Amino acid sequence: MAATVTFVINDPLASGGPPIRSVSAGNYPPGDIAKFDVKPSAKPGKYDPLTPEFDYWQTKIALIGGLRTWKTLTGSYLDRWWGNQSALPVMTDAGDDLNAFYDRSSLQFFSHGFGGVTVHSAESVDVVVHEQGHALLDAIRSDFFDVPFIEVGALHEAFGDCNALLNALEDRATPDAVIAASPDLSGFQFVESLAEQLGDAIRREYGPDSVETGALRHALNTFRWVDPTGLPSWAPADQLAGEVHSFARVFVGAFYDTIRNIYTSGPSGQANLRKASRTAGKLLLAAVRTVPAAPDTFSGVGQRMVQADVTSNSGVNAQAATDAFAAHGMTLAAPVTSLAVPLGRAKRGGGGGAGELRERLGVPQGTKVTVNEVESDNHGTIGHVTAYRAVPLDSEGLQGVNIMVPGVARVQMTRRGGAIAGVLGEVSPATGDAERQARAFARTLIASGDIKVSARATRGRRIAPPPAIAPPKRTASHEIRSVGGEPTIVRVGFSLRS
Repeated sequence: MAATVTFVINDPLASGGPPIRSVSAGNYPPGDIAKFDVKPSAKPGKYDPLTPEFDYWQTKIALIGGLRTWKTLTGSYLDRWWGNQSALPVMTDAGDDLNAFYDRSSLQFFSHGFGGVTVHSAESVDVVVHEQGHALLDAIRSDFFDVPFIEVGALHEAFGDCNALLNALEDRATPDAVIAASPDLSGFQFVESLAEQLGDAIRREYGPDSVETGALRHALNTFRWVDPTGLPSWAPADQLAGEVHSFARVFVGAFYDTIRNIYTSGPSGQANLRKASRTAGKLLLAAVRTVPAAPDTFSGVGQRMVQADVTSNSGVNAQAATDAFAAHGMTLAAPVTSLAVPLGRAKRGGGGGAGELRERLGVPQGTKVTVNEVESDNHGTIGHVTAYRAVPLDSEGLQGVNIMVPGVARVQMTRRGGAIAGVLGEVSPATGDAERQARAFARTLIASGDIKVSARATRGRRIAPPPAIAPPKRTASHEIRSVGGEPTIVRVGFSLRS
């Protein structure tokens, strides 16, 4: 008889969901695939919550479920994580914090005690699979990681929440419980309520303005898109801010409404709800592979979801997605299929080749150009190009500190040798609006206390970020490091919350 362990299906404070169950102490799917190395490990057994042994199995089973959800949506497992890693380390108790973190070298989950209550973020499937979502997205779109635009960072956070939604609806008992709680998915329930326990702890420690009622975030929401650079850097949780976790809720709301709209257009019942979730998930994954890492990423993903549905499903769900994004302030125009324009013909008198590409990207000649290749149904192998230029942040209160602003483009790749055959669509240069977007992003980092200062990078310069206006943050997503000999803000990871 197979050994079993105790498993909390969704979140320790989830209300109305399936009860705690005993599950097989399974292992990762066989084969040479991307896996996780959870530490500290434990033998199978029925352990109490808030113990290292319980956290090990809770985290491992959640991660295995996330991998299986990915295979259901894509048809295969990932081969490797970012950096060609075959096994990503996972720390179930990385220190004292109300948070979780992905930093390319690991997944980190934290614990914290307050008012006699201890919370381990590793014990929430919502939290674990959210962080797993960062690793999954980074494996296929590594170019997103460093882009300092609010919407690109917010899309990464939204993808983690969407991953949690998709994973939850793959559980065999969850769809029935969701329908029992809200037959048309229009009411609050335990799946759209994300990370309830952690949200409750943050709310108790930092007050009612710090987090939404009943959860860390709600997928069922009415937040509408506005230009995030015009929003305040921080706002109470019932309002929208330019900070990436806050602004991510716009996209999560649109994605959840896409699932709702697809579901309510068909018969009721758990089989159709799971089908609606899988349909929306496949469209999302097709879209994030091809969308440029440009400032208007949310609507760009929505447009490509519609295009993917036209290609894959004859457009039967296009209206469901269009209406969902419209409800959150985003009007989707059907994307126009772009023809690759060979370099050297893109503009009259163009010089062609790498020099022309750098010129169009708005970066100095000799700047490193990075190409992240993906497979596209419409274009075969395409490349997402990024090249960065340094922009000073003196005007934002960070004297002597730079931020790296990208020029981005989509390119057609040749079948042999991986060379760039031509540019697909418009190029977004690292000037003008891109610089404005990056400065706004820097302001949100300052406001949320999301910048750590490296002593090595700032030695002798007395550089320190201005004090944050948001609640204290222990695990910073960015750090001031030396890039080209100059103090520069760089991303080191993604945290679960601001």
